[in-house]
Amino acid sequence: MEEASLSQLKTLEWRRLFKMLYIEPVLFMLIFSHMLSGTVMRNQVIYQACTVIFQYNETDCKLLDSKNTSSEIQAIETELQAYVANMFLTRTLFESIMPAICGLFVGSWSDQYGRKPLLIVSLIGFSASALISSVICWLSSYYMVNPWWYTLAAVPHSVLGGWCVFSVAAFCFITDTTDMKTRPYRMIFMEIILFVALTSGSLLSSFVYAATSSAFVQSLSCLIVVIATLFIIFYMPESLGMSQEEDDEVPEKEKDVVVTILDQKNKTNEISAEAERSENCEDPPKYEATEKPSEDKVEKAGLFSFTHVKDMFSTCFKKRENNAHTVIWLVTLAGFVSIFVADGIMTVNYLFVRQQFHFTVRDFTIFDTFSQSVPMVGAILGIFVLRKLFGLSVVTLALLSLLSEVAANMARGFAYLSWHLYLSVVLGIFRSIQGPMFRTMVSNIVPPSDTGKLFAIGNILQSFAPFVAAPLYTAIYKESLASNPGGFNFLSAAFYLLAFILIGWVMRIKFKHRKFYAETLK
Repeated sequence: MEEASLSQLKTLEWRRLFKMLYIEPVLFMLIFSHMLSGTVMRNQVIYQACTVIFQYNETDCKLLDSKNTSSEIQAIETELQAYVANMFLTRTLFESIMPAICGLFVGSWSDQYGRKPLLIVSLIGFSASALISSVICWLSSYYMVNPWWYTLAAVPHSVLGGWCVFSVAAFCFITDTTDMKTRPYRMIFMEIILFVALTSGSLLSSFVYAATSSAFVQSLSCLIVVIATLFIIFYMPESLGMSQEEDDEVPEKEKDVVVTILDQKNKTNEISAEAERSENCEDPPKYEATEKPSEDKVEKAGLFSFTHVKDMFSTCFKKRENNAHTVIWLVTLAGFVSIFVADGIMTVNYLFVRQQFHFTVRDFTIFDTFSQSVPMVGAILGIFVLRKLFGLSVVTLALLSLLSEVAANMARGFAYLSWHLYLSVVLGIFRSIQGPMFRTMVSNIVPPSDTGKLFAIGNILQSFAPFVAAPLYTAIYKESLASNPGGFNFLSAAFYLLAFILIGWVMRIKFKHRKFYAETLK
Protein backbone atom coordinates (compact mmCIF):
# COMPACT_ATOMS: atom_id res chain seq x y z
CA MET A 1 0.00 0.00 0.00
CA GLU A 2 2.82 2.39 0.90
CA GLU A 3 4.58 1.57 -2.40
CA ALA A 4 1.37 2.34 -4.26
CA SER A 5 1.03 5.66 -2.50
CA LEU A 6 4.63 6.56 -3.29
CA SER A 7 4.20 5.69 -6.96
CA GLN A 8 1.08 7.83 -7.10
CA LEU A 9 2.92 10.70 -5.45
CA LYS A 10 5.65 10.48 -8.10
CA THR A 11 3.06 10.82 -10.86
CA LEU A 12 1.52 13.95 -9.35
CA GLU A 13 2.00 17.20 -11.21
CA TRP A 14 4.16 19.70 -9.30
CA ARG A 15 1.33 22.23 -9.29
CA ARG A 16 -1.00 19.73 -7.64
CA LEU A 17 1.65 18.64 -5.18
CA PHE A 18 2.23 22.29 -4.21
CA LYS A 19 -1.43 22.59 -3.27
CA MET A 20 -0.61 20.63 -0.15
CA LEU A 21 1.87 23.32 0.88
CA TYR A 22 -0.16 26.50 0.54
CA ILE A 23 0.11 27.53 4.19
CA GLU A 24 3.90 27.22 4.39
CA PRO A 25 4.77 30.12 2.02
CA VAL A 26 2.32 32.34 3.90
CA LEU A 27 3.83 31.39 7.24
CA PHE A 28 7.33 32.01 5.88
CA MET A 29 6.49 35.49 4.60
CA LEU A 30 4.65 36.44 7.78
CA ILE A 31 7.40 35.30 10.16
CA PHE A 32 10.20 36.58 7.91
CA SER A 33 8.67 40.05 7.82
CA HIS A 34 8.19 40.03 11.59
CA MET A 35 11.80 39.06 12.23
CA LEU A 36 13.11 41.49 9.63
CA SER A 37 11.61 44.46 11.45
CA GLY A 38 11.15 43.18 15.01
CA THR A 39 14.55 43.89 16.56
CA VAL A 40 15.02 47.05 14.52
CA MET A 41 11.69 48.46 15.70
CA ARG A 42 12.40 47.59 19.35
CA ASN A 43 15.69 49.43 19.03
CA GLN A 44 13.84 52.34 17.40
CA VAL A 45 11.38 52.50 20.31
CA ILE A 46 14.28 52.70 22.77
CA TYR A 47 15.94 55.44 20.70
CA GLN A 48 12.76 57.52 20.44
CA ALA A 49 12.09 57.08 24.17
CA CYS A 50 15.60 58.38 24.82
CA THR A 51 15.26 61.47 22.61
CA VAL A 52 11.55 62.33 22.94
CA ILE A 53 10.49 61.20 26.42
CA PHE A 54 13.74 61.47 28.43
CA GLN A 55 15.07 64.24 26.14
CA TYR A 56 18.69 63.13 26.07
CA ASN A 57 20.73 64.45 23.17
CA GLU A 58 20.80 62.38 19.97
CA THR A 59 24.52 61.69 20.23
CA ASP A 60 24.17 59.92 23.58
CA CYS A 61 21.06 58.06 22.44
CA LYS A 62 22.83 56.72 19.35
CA LEU A 63 25.64 55.42 21.57
CA LEU A 64 23.12 53.09 23.24
CA ASP A 65 23.43 50.85 20.18
CA SER A 66 27.16 50.29 20.63
CA LYS A 67 29.07 47.55 22.41
CA ASN A 68 31.68 49.57 24.30
CA THR A 69 29.83 52.21 26.27
CA SER A 70 30.79 54.44 29.17
CA SER A 71 29.27 54.13 32.62
CA GLU A 72 27.15 57.20 31.87
CA ILE A 73 25.60 55.57 28.77
CA GLN A 74 25.01 52.36 30.71
CA ALA A 75 23.18 54.36 33.37
CA ILE A 76 20.96 55.87 30.65
CA GLU A 77 20.30 52.36 29.30
CA THR A 78 19.22 51.12 32.74
CA GLU A 79 16.93 54.11 33.20
CA LEU A 80 15.35 53.63 29.77
CA GLN A 81 14.85 49.89 30.17
CA ALA A 82 12.55 50.22 33.17
CA TYR A 83 10.35 52.60 31.17
CA VAL A 84 10.49 50.77 27.84
CA ALA A 85 9.64 47.47 29.58
CA ASN A 86 6.29 49.02 30.50
CA MET A 87 5.76 50.06 26.86
CA PHE A 88 6.41 46.53 25.63
CA LEU A 89 4.13 45.19 28.37
CA THR A 90 1.29 47.53 27.37
CA ARG A 91 1.46 46.47 23.72
CA THR A 92 1.62 42.78 24.63
CA LEU A 93 -1.50 43.07 26.78
CA PHE A 94 -3.32 45.08 24.11
CA GLU A 95 -2.49 42.45 21.49
CA SER A 96 -4.06 39.76 23.67
CA ILE A 97 -7.51 41.18 24.46
CA MET A 98 -9.41 40.81 21.17
CA PRO A 99 -7.63 37.61 20.05
CA ALA A 100 -8.74 35.96 23.29
CA ILE A 101 -12.35 36.98 22.58
CA CYS A 102 -12.16 35.93 18.92
CA GLY A 103 -10.79 32.57 19.99
CA LEU A 104 -14.14 31.75 21.60
CA PHE A 105 -15.83 31.75 18.18
CA VAL A 106 -13.31 31.00 15.44
CA GLY A 107 -12.80 27.29 16.12
CA SER A 108 -16.40 26.21 15.69
CA TRP A 109 -16.94 28.84 12.96
CA SER A 110 -14.02 27.50 10.91
CA ASP A 111 -15.30 23.93 11.22
CA GLN A 112 -18.56 25.06 9.59
CA TYR A 113 -17.54 27.75 7.10
CA GLY A 114 -13.90 27.07 6.33
CA ARG A 115 -10.33 28.11 7.06
CA LYS A 116 -9.64 30.58 4.25
CA PRO A 117 -11.88 33.43 5.50
CA LEU A 118 -10.07 33.43 8.86
CA LEU A 119 -6.67 33.47 7.16
CA ILE A 120 -7.72 36.41 4.98
CA VAL A 121 -9.06 38.43 7.92
CA SER A 122 -5.98 37.86 10.09
CA LEU A 123 -3.57 38.74 7.25
CA ILE A 124 -5.49 41.95 6.49
CA GLY A 125 -4.99 42.89 10.14
CA PHE A 126 -1.25 42.20 9.97
CA SER A 127 -0.96 44.23 6.75
CA ALA A 128 -2.77 47.23 8.25
CA SER A 129 -0.62 47.13 11.40
CA ALA A 130 2.58 46.98 9.37
CA LEU A 131 1.43 49.91 7.25
CA ILE A 132 0.68 52.07 10.32
CA SER A 133 4.09 51.24 11.82
CA SER A 134 5.76 52.23 8.56
CA VAL A 135 3.99 55.60 8.46
CA ILE A 136 4.89 56.37 12.11
CA CYS A 137 8.50 55.35 11.56
CA TRP A 138 8.84 57.55 8.46
CA LEU A 139 7.33 60.50 10.34
CA SER A 140 9.83 59.99 13.18
CA SER A 141 12.63 60.56 10.66
CA TYR A 142 11.50 64.16 10.28
CA TYR A 143 9.59 64.98 13.48
CA MET A 144 9.83 64.20 17.19
CA VAL A 145 7.25 61.40 17.49
CA ASN A 146 6.33 59.89 20.85
CA PRO A 147 7.10 56.13 20.73
CA TRP A 148 3.75 55.37 22.42
CA TRP A 149 2.18 55.94 18.98
CA TYR A 150 3.60 52.57 17.91
CA THR A 151 1.04 50.98 20.22
CA LEU A 152 -1.60 52.28 17.79
CA ALA A 153 -0.17 49.96 15.16
CA ALA A 154 -1.29 46.98 17.23
CA VAL A 155 -4.98 47.91 16.82
CA PRO A 156 -5.78 46.36 13.39
CA HIS A 157 -4.27 42.91 13.84
CA SER A 158 -5.45 42.75 17.47
CA VAL A 159 -9.07 43.60 16.56
CA LEU A 160 -9.04 41.07 13.71
CA GLY A 161 -7.77 38.22 15.88
CA GLY A 162 -4.02 38.33 15.36
CA TRP A 163 -1.98 35.18 15.82
CA CYS A 164 -4.83 33.39 17.59
CA VAL A 165 -7.09 33.41 14.51
CA PHE A 166 -4.21 32.79 12.09
CA SER A 167 -2.80 29.81 13.99
CA VAL A 168 -6.21 28.13 14.44
CA ALA A 169 -6.91 28.39 10.72
CA ALA A 170 -3.36 27.38 9.72
CA PHE A 171 -3.22 24.25 11.86
CA CYS A 172 -6.73 23.25 10.79
CA PHE A 173 -5.56 23.62 7.19
CA ILE A 174 -2.68 21.24 7.94
CA THR A 175 -5.06 18.75 9.57
CA ASP A 176 -7.45 18.95 6.61
CA THR A 177 -4.75 18.11 4.09
CA THR A 178 -2.88 15.34 5.92
CA ASP A 179 -3.58 11.91 7.38
CA MET A 180 -2.53 10.36 10.68
CA LYS A 181 0.72 8.96 9.27
CA THR A 182 1.92 12.05 7.43
CA ARG A 183 0.71 14.67 9.91
CA PRO A 184 3.75 14.59 12.28
CA TYR A 185 6.10 15.10 9.33
CA ARG A 186 3.96 17.91 7.93
CA MET A 187 3.88 19.58 11.34
CA ILE A 188 7.65 19.33 11.71
CA PHE A 189 8.11 20.57 8.13
CA MET A 190 6.01 23.57 9.05
CA GLU A 191 8.27 24.06 12.08
CA ILE A 192 11.33 23.92 9.81
CA ILE A 193 9.79 26.55 7.54
CA LEU A 194 9.12 28.62 10.65
CA PHE A 195 12.74 28.46 11.76
CA VAL A 196 14.09 29.17 8.27
CA ALA A 197 11.98 32.32 8.29
CA LEU A 198 13.13 33.22 11.80
CA THR A 199 16.81 32.75 11.05
CA SER A 200 16.90 34.38 7.62
CA GLY A 201 14.78 37.34 8.74
CA SER A 202 16.83 37.90 11.86
CA LEU A 203 20.16 37.55 10.06
CA LEU A 204 19.27 39.96 7.25
CA SER A 205 17.69 42.46 9.62
CA SER A 206 20.84 44.15 10.91
CA PHE A 207 22.48 44.27 7.46
CA VAL A 208 19.46 45.87 5.79
CA TYR A 209 19.18 48.26 8.74
CA ALA A 210 22.85 49.25 8.49
CA ALA A 211 22.54 49.88 4.75
CA THR A 212 19.24 51.81 4.93
CA SER A 213 17.14 52.93 7.90
CA SER A 214 14.56 51.65 10.35
CA ALA A 215 11.76 53.20 8.26
CA PHE A 216 12.92 51.36 5.14
CA VAL A 217 13.17 48.05 7.01
CA GLN A 218 9.63 48.44 8.36
CA SER A 219 8.31 49.37 4.91
CA LEU A 220 9.95 46.31 3.36
CA SER A 221 8.37 44.19 6.09
CA CYS A 222 4.98 45.72 5.30
CA LEU A 223 5.35 44.92 1.59
CA ILE A 224 6.05 41.24 2.34
CA VAL A 225 2.95 40.93 4.54
CA VAL A 226 0.81 42.52 1.82
CA ILE A 227 2.12 39.99 -0.71
CA ALA A 228 1.24 37.16 1.69
CA THR A 229 -2.28 38.59 2.04
CA LEU A 230 -2.76 38.74 -1.74
CA PHE A 231 -1.43 35.19 -2.05
CA ILE A 232 -4.13 33.90 0.29
CA ILE A 233 -6.94 35.91 -1.29
CA PHE A 234 -6.26 35.01 -4.92
CA TYR A 235 -4.38 31.71 -4.89
CA MET A 236 -5.05 29.65 -1.77
CA PRO A 237 -7.96 27.14 -1.90
CA GLU A 238 -10.39 26.30 0.87
CA SER A 239 -9.23 23.16 2.72
CA LEU A 240 -12.41 22.31 4.61
CA GLY A 241 -13.75 19.12 3.06
CA MET A 242 -10.43 17.94 1.61
CA SER A 243 -10.19 15.37 4.40
CA GLN A 244 -13.07 12.89 4.34
CA GLU A 245 -13.17 10.18 6.98
CA GLU A 246 -15.83 8.30 5.07
CA ASP A 247 -15.29 8.11 1.33
CA ASP A 248 -16.78 4.72 0.54
CA GLU A 249 -19.48 6.05 -1.75
CA VAL A 250 -17.04 7.59 -4.21
CA PRO A 251 -16.00 5.23 -7.03
CA GLU A 252 -12.31 4.43 -7.00
CA LYS A 253 -11.68 5.61 -10.53
CA GLU A 254 -13.31 8.97 -9.84
CA LYS A 255 -11.13 9.91 -6.88
CA ASP A 256 -8.74 12.78 -7.36
CA VAL A 257 -5.04 11.95 -6.99
CA VAL A 258 -4.62 14.93 -4.67
CA VAL A 259 -6.44 13.07 -1.89
CA THR A 260 -4.90 9.66 -2.64
CA ILE A 261 -2.97 9.61 0.62
CA LEU A 262 -6.07 10.43 2.65
CA ASP A 263 -8.03 7.67 0.90
CA GLN A 264 -5.22 5.24 1.57
CA LYS A 265 -5.35 6.19 5.27
CA ASN A 266 -9.06 5.35 5.47
CA LYS A 267 -8.55 1.93 3.89
CA THR A 268 -5.63 1.15 6.16
CA ASN A 269 -7.61 2.17 9.24
CA GLU A 270 -10.56 -0.02 8.21
CA ILE A 271 -8.35 -3.06 7.68
CA SER A 272 -6.51 -2.54 10.97
CA ALA A 273 -9.82 -2.07 12.78
CA GLU A 274 -11.23 -5.35 11.48
CA ALA A 275 -8.00 -7.16 12.37
CA GLU A 276 -7.98 -5.88 15.94
CA ARG A 277 -11.67 -6.66 16.46
CA SER A 278 -11.07 -10.21 15.27
CA GLU A 279 -8.38 -10.56 17.92
CA ASN A 280 -10.75 -9.27 20.65
CA CYS A 281 -8.40 -6.40 21.44
CA GLU A 282 -9.32 -2.92 22.56
CA ASP A 283 -10.92 -1.05 19.70
CA PRO A 284 -8.64 1.50 18.07
CA PRO A 285 -9.59 5.14 18.36
CA LYS A 286 -12.90 5.78 16.64
CA TYR A 287 -14.19 9.18 15.72
CA GLU A 288 -17.50 9.88 17.31
CA ALA A 289 -20.30 10.72 14.91
CA THR A 290 -20.82 14.42 14.99
CA GLU A 291 -24.20 15.90 14.43
CA LYS A 292 -24.21 18.16 11.42
CA PRO A 293 -26.11 21.37 11.94
CA SER A 294 -29.15 21.97 9.84
CA GLU A 295 -29.07 24.58 7.13
CA ASP A 296 -31.36 26.87 9.15
CA LYS A 297 -29.08 26.62 12.15
CA VAL A 298 -25.99 27.25 10.06
CA GLU A 299 -27.53 30.33 8.50
CA LYS A 300 -28.48 31.78 11.88
CA ALA A 301 -25.10 31.09 13.48
CA GLY A 302 -23.01 34.12 12.56
CA LEU A 303 -19.36 34.68 13.40
CA PHE A 304 -20.06 35.96 16.93
CA SER A 305 -22.96 33.61 17.68
CA PHE A 306 -22.78 31.92 21.08
CA THR A 307 -23.77 28.73 19.27
CA HIS A 308 -20.09 28.46 18.34
CA VAL A 309 -19.02 28.93 21.97
CA LYS A 310 -21.46 26.28 23.17
CA ASP A 311 -20.38 23.93 20.38
CA MET A 312 -16.70 24.44 21.22
CA PHE A 313 -17.04 23.79 24.95
CA SER A 314 -19.31 20.78 24.46
CA THR A 315 -16.68 19.28 22.15
CA CYS A 316 -13.80 20.05 24.49
CA PHE A 317 -15.48 18.61 27.59
CA LYS A 318 -16.98 15.62 25.84
CA LYS A 319 -16.18 12.38 27.67
CA ARG A 320 -14.09 10.14 25.42
CA GLU A 321 -13.15 6.53 25.84
CA ASN A 322 -9.85 5.36 27.32
CA ASN A 323 -9.16 8.76 28.96
CA ALA A 324 -8.76 10.44 25.57
CA HIS A 325 -10.35 13.63 26.96
CA THR A 326 -7.75 13.65 29.76
CA VAL A 327 -4.95 13.30 27.22
CA ILE A 328 -6.35 16.21 25.21
CA TRP A 329 -6.49 18.50 28.25
CA LEU A 330 -3.05 17.48 29.53
CA VAL A 331 -1.50 18.25 26.14
CA THR A 332 -3.45 21.51 25.90
CA LEU A 333 -2.28 22.61 29.36
CA ALA A 334 1.32 21.69 28.55
CA GLY A 335 1.07 23.79 25.39
CA PHE A 336 -0.39 26.63 27.44
CA VAL A 337 2.55 26.50 29.87
CA SER A 338 5.01 26.65 26.96
CA ILE A 339 3.24 29.64 25.41
CA PHE A 340 3.00 31.29 28.83
CA VAL A 341 6.78 31.15 29.15
CA ALA A 342 7.29 32.32 25.56
CA ASP A 343 5.00 35.34 26.10
CA GLY A 344 6.82 36.28 29.28
CA ILE A 345 10.29 35.93 27.79
CA MET A 346 9.32 37.82 24.64
CA THR A 347 8.56 40.93 26.69
CA VAL A 348 11.96 41.17 28.39
CA ASN A 349 14.45 39.01 26.46
CA TYR A 350 15.79 41.76 24.17
CA LEU A 351 16.20 44.10 27.15
CA PHE A 352 17.94 41.33 29.13
CA VAL A 353 20.50 40.62 26.40
CA ARG A 354 21.24 44.34 25.96
CA GLN A 355 21.64 44.92 29.69
CA GLN A 356 23.60 41.78 30.60
CA PHE A 357 25.86 41.41 27.54
CA HIS A 358 25.71 44.92 25.96
CA PHE A 359 24.72 43.49 22.56
CA THR A 360 24.23 45.84 19.62
CA VAL A 361 21.51 45.27 17.02
CA ARG A 362 24.04 43.35 14.89
CA ASP A 363 25.17 41.24 17.87
CA PHE A 364 21.61 40.45 18.86
CA THR A 365 20.46 39.49 15.36
CA ILE A 366 23.46 37.17 14.94
CA PHE A 367 22.69 35.56 18.29
CA ASP A 368 19.00 35.38 17.42
CA THR A 369 19.86 33.67 14.13
CA PHE A 370 21.98 31.12 15.98
CA SER A 371 19.26 30.57 18.58
CA GLN A 372 16.78 29.75 15.80
CA SER A 373 19.15 27.68 13.65
CA VAL A 374 20.14 25.21 16.36
CA PRO A 375 16.53 24.18 17.19
CA MET A 376 15.91 23.76 13.46
CA VAL A 377 18.74 21.22 13.37
CA GLY A 378 17.22 19.63 16.47
CA ALA A 379 13.84 19.39 14.74
CA ILE A 380 15.34 17.63 11.74
CA LEU A 381 17.36 15.36 14.00
CA GLY A 382 14.34 14.61 16.17
CA ILE A 383 11.85 13.77 13.43
CA PHE A 384 14.08 12.06 10.87
CA VAL A 385 16.55 10.30 13.17
CA LEU A 386 14.98 9.82 16.59
CA ARG A 387 11.47 9.19 15.24
CA LYS A 388 12.01 7.72 11.79
CA LEU A 389 15.13 5.68 12.52
CA PHE A 390 14.78 4.83 16.22
CA GLY A 391 10.98 4.90 16.33
CA LEU A 392 10.52 7.26 19.30
CA SER A 393 6.88 8.15 19.87
CA VAL A 394 5.40 11.65 19.70
CA VAL A 395 5.03 11.59 23.51
CA THR A 396 8.70 10.67 24.04
CA LEU A 397 9.85 13.42 21.69
CA ALA A 398 7.68 15.94 23.53
CA LEU A 399 9.24 14.91 26.84
CA LEU A 400 12.74 15.21 25.35
CA SER A 401 11.93 18.70 24.07
CA LEU A 402 10.66 19.91 27.45
CA LEU A 403 13.71 18.49 29.23
CA SER A 404 15.88 20.36 26.74
CA GLU A 405 14.01 23.58 27.59
CA VAL A 406 14.62 23.11 31.33
CA ALA A 407 18.37 22.73 30.76
CA ALA A 408 18.53 25.72 28.39
CA ASN A 409 16.73 28.10 30.75
CA MET A 410 18.83 27.05 33.74
CA ALA A 411 22.00 27.75 31.76
CA ARG A 412 20.64 31.12 30.59
CA GLY A 413 19.81 32.07 34.16
CA PHE A 414 23.41 31.51 35.30
CA ALA A 415 24.97 33.11 32.18
CA TYR A 416 27.22 36.14 32.63
CA LEU A 417 29.49 35.75 29.56
CA SER A 418 28.27 35.80 25.97
CA TRP A 419 29.43 32.23 25.27
CA HIS A 420 27.24 31.04 28.15
CA LEU A 421 24.30 32.42 26.19
CA TYR A 422 25.29 30.41 23.14
CA LEU A 423 25.75 27.29 25.29
CA SER A 424 22.18 27.64 26.54
CA VAL A 425 20.98 27.59 22.93
CA VAL A 426 22.84 24.32 22.28
CA LEU A 427 21.28 22.76 25.39
CA GLY A 428 17.86 23.71 24.02
CA ILE A 429 18.47 22.02 20.67
CA PHE A 430 15.21 20.00 20.83
CA ARG A 431 12.94 22.83 21.97
CA SER A 432 11.19 23.20 18.60
CA ILE A 433 9.82 19.64 18.64
CA GLN A 434 7.23 20.12 21.36
CA GLY A 435 4.78 22.27 19.37
CA PRO A 436 4.39 19.89 16.42
CA MET A 437 4.17 16.89 18.76
CA PHE A 438 1.46 18.55 20.90
CA ARG A 439 -0.63 19.38 17.84
CA THR A 440 -0.09 15.93 16.35
CA MET A 441 -1.29 14.21 19.52
CA VAL A 442 -4.51 16.23 19.65
CA SER A 443 -5.29 16.03 15.92
CA ASN A 444 -4.71 12.26 15.85
CA ILE A 445 -7.11 11.58 18.72
CA VAL A 446 -10.11 13.57 17.42
CA PRO A 447 -11.92 13.67 14.05
CA PRO A 448 -11.23 16.53 11.61
CA SER A 449 -14.64 18.03 12.42
CA ASP A 450 -13.44 18.70 16.00
CA THR A 451 -9.90 19.92 15.36
CA GLY A 452 -10.88 23.57 14.90
CA LYS A 453 -12.70 23.65 18.23
CA LEU A 454 -9.86 21.96 20.12
CA PHE A 455 -7.16 24.10 18.53
CA ALA A 456 -9.32 27.12 19.36
CA ILE A 457 -9.63 26.28 23.07
CA GLY A 458 -5.87 25.92 23.23
CA ASN A 459 -5.40 29.26 21.51
CA ILE A 460 -7.90 30.92 23.85
CA LEU A 461 -5.86 29.79 26.84
CA GLN A 462 -2.70 30.94 25.09
CA SER A 463 -4.26 34.30 24.27
CA PHE A 464 -4.97 34.91 27.94
CA ALA A 465 -1.41 33.92 28.90
CA PRO A 466 0.12 37.37 28.26
CA PHE A 467 -2.27 38.96 30.79
CA VAL A 468 -0.36 37.14 33.51
CA ALA A 469 2.96 36.23 31.90
CA ALA A 470 3.92 39.68 30.59
CA PRO A 471 3.31 41.57 33.88
CA LEU A 472 4.92 38.77 35.89
CA TYR A 473 8.10 38.62 33.82
CA THR A 474 8.28 42.41 33.54
CA ALA A 475 7.97 42.80 37.33
CA ILE A 476 10.64 40.15 37.98
CA TYR A 477 12.97 41.71 35.41
CA LYS A 478 12.60 45.24 36.80
CA GLU A 479 13.17 44.02 40.37
CA SER A 480 16.29 42.02 39.44
CA LEU A 481 17.60 44.51 36.86
CA ALA A 482 20.43 45.79 39.06
CA SER A 483 21.47 42.43 40.57
CA ASN A 484 20.64 39.61 38.12
CA PRO A 485 18.73 40.60 34.95
CA GLY A 486 18.48 36.94 33.91
CA GLY A 487 16.69 35.78 37.06
CA PHE A 488 13.41 35.27 35.16
CA ASN A 489 14.99 32.30 33.34
CA PHE A 490 14.80 30.21 36.52
CA LEU A 491 11.05 30.76 36.59
CA SER A 492 10.90 29.59 32.97
CA ALA A 493 12.78 26.41 33.86
CA ALA A 494 10.26 25.69 36.64
CA PHE A 495 7.33 26.13 34.26
CA TYR A 496 8.86 23.79 31.68
CA LEU A 497 9.38 21.23 34.42
CA LEU A 498 5.64 21.46 35.14
CA ALA A 499 4.88 20.86 31.45
CA PHE A 500 7.23 17.86 31.55
CA ILE A 501 5.19 16.39 34.40
CA LEU A 502 1.93 16.91 32.46
CA ILE A 503 3.23 15.08 29.39
CA GLY A 504 4.65 12.41 31.69
CA TRP A 505 1.07 11.83 32.80
CA VAL A 506 0.10 11.40 29.13
CA MET A 507 2.81 8.76 28.83
CA ARG A 508 1.31 6.96 31.82
CA ILE A 509 -2.14 6.93 30.19
CA LYS A 510 -0.60 5.70 26.96
CA PHE A 511 0.98 2.73 28.74
CA LYS A 512 -2.27 1.99 30.58
CA HIS A 513 -4.21 1.83 27.29
CA ARG A 514 -1.33 0.59 25.16
CA LYS A 515 -3.41 -1.04 22.41
CA PHE A 516 -5.83 1.86 22.09
CA TYR A 517 -3.05 4.44 21.59
CA ALA A 518 -0.79 2.17 19.54
CA GLU A 519 -1.37 4.22 16.38
CA THR A 520 -2.55 7.66 17.51
CA LEU A 521 0.34 8.27 19.94
CA LYS A 522 2.85 6.16 18.06
